[in-house]
Amino acid sequence: MRRVLPVVACVAVFYAVFVSLRLDQHGALWFVHLGSRFLSSAHTSSVIRPSLGAQNTFGYDGQYYFALAADPAHAHDYMGASAGVLYSRPFYPAVSRAASLDSVRALPYAMLGINVLAVLAGTAAVALWLVRRGLAPWPALLYGLFPGLVVTVFRDLTEPLAFGLAAIAVVVFDPVRSRRLVLSAFILALAVLTRETIVPIALAGAAALALHDRRAVHAGGWWRHWRRAAVFASATCGPLLVWRLAIRIWLGQPTQEVGHERGWILPLHGIWSWWPFDTGHWLIVLTITVPALAAAAGGLFLLRRRQSRVCAGLLLVNVLLYVVWLPRSVYIDQAAAGRAAVGVVLAALYCLPAWWSAPRGRPAVVAGAFALSIAWYLIASALFGQSGIHEITM
Repeated sequence: MRRVLPVVACVAVFYAVFVSLRLDQHGALWFVHLGSRFLSSAHTSSVIRPSLGAQNTFGYDGQYYFALAADPAHAHDYMGASAGVLYSRPFYPAVSRAASLDSVRALPYAMLGINVLAVLAGTAAVALWLVRRGLAPWPALLYGLFPGLVVTVFRDLTEPLAFGLAAIAVVVFDPVRSRRLVLSAFILALAVLTRETIVPIALAGAAALALHDRRAVHAGGWWRHWRRAAVFASATCGPLLVWRLAIRIWLGQPTQEVGHERGWILPLHGIWSWWPFDTGHWLIVLTITVPALAAAAGGLFLLRRRQSRVCAGLLLVNVLLYVVWLPRSVYIDQAAAGRAAVGVVLAALYCLPAWWSAPRGRPAVVAGAFALSIAWYLIASALFGQSGIHEITM
């Protein structure tokens, strides 16, 4: 842990500086990013009212999680057709409500504090995972300071807690020790209930368990090889399915985002549909799309060499889902595209030990790490005449 703490301290200093700055400038409720349309879209809640004060007209997604935590009985009246999807992500609002002791005034502080602590815990978990595999802990900075993750902290979103829990679950995961395996499954189930984008990580855990049992268990039929993997997948993803069924029955709305724009089946249609690019979309291409595709190429390299197959598969799934076939609507700006790519960065870090040990792999790893770093994002932003720090902390 002595090797991990300096990495966590660097991330902590970054958030301490900029969170304190925004708190001093705007106050804790600003991080929720309330919109005037949202606050006036219904009148059923005694808590969700225009008197809270709006930051702008439309607000951002954090307003929905704030409403869900503040008044779960009436928040759906303010969410429109998205209520089923938002109610299917209950853990962050539930933890925030508990931490605030049911105080609406304290709720913005609770949401912000939970997300900052989740980023620090996730960074520590990634650093510890790397150290256990004989590497330096410093690449964990790519996770803790990834611009797509930073922006979610400053907008009270679900990704910090979801991916922080997932990173902890990966550290705890041990196919040999049953108690750790149960604990890992429990933590992943909570992460999946925070954000459904954790499902690929949960299924990767089941795949790792199946591969382990296939090697370790020589007697018996196929069920002996797949039994624990099936139980692990059911334990991590089953609670989400049950919860979504309950929400669907209660609200009568879909709990999964559906619908695709024309041409969605074409790879990278989401980003190319914005052509000709403005400076914002060129920034997305240079700091998210191209680095993610390069990482995917590295994942294919590992699969071809039969190395770290679960981690490489997890990386490819994340790139396909959250970069290649990401909808046009999510590519609307750097914040939306960046937060979708958090899983790509985490999965790439889990491939790092295999890449680092590959012949002539280290220069490519260093270049790839720089391409996903906050340093490259800030340089690229400056080249396009933008303030990168302002964009991700406002």
